[in-house]
Amino acid sequence: MRSQKEIVRKINLYKDKLATAIEEKELYSSEVCPDVDLIIFSLVDKLETLLWVLEMDLPEGDILDKLMGVIH
Repeated sequence: MRSQKEIVRKINLYKDKLATAIEEKELYSSEVCPDVDLIIFSLVDKLETLLWVLEMDLPEGDILDKLMGVIH
């Protein structure tokens, strides 16, 4: 079983990767990075799973908005 510290480290790694993937999606067309949507969905799924393992509640609203600080 992994320690909480290891899981939190993974969460932070996935958050960084997610931020990078979102930036790539905003900067480049789908032709340049066709798999970016799949990567984003996969990272969100991994984050949700790790937060569930830690028994942490997900933020209210869209998790991407919470991670990126986006205001609509």
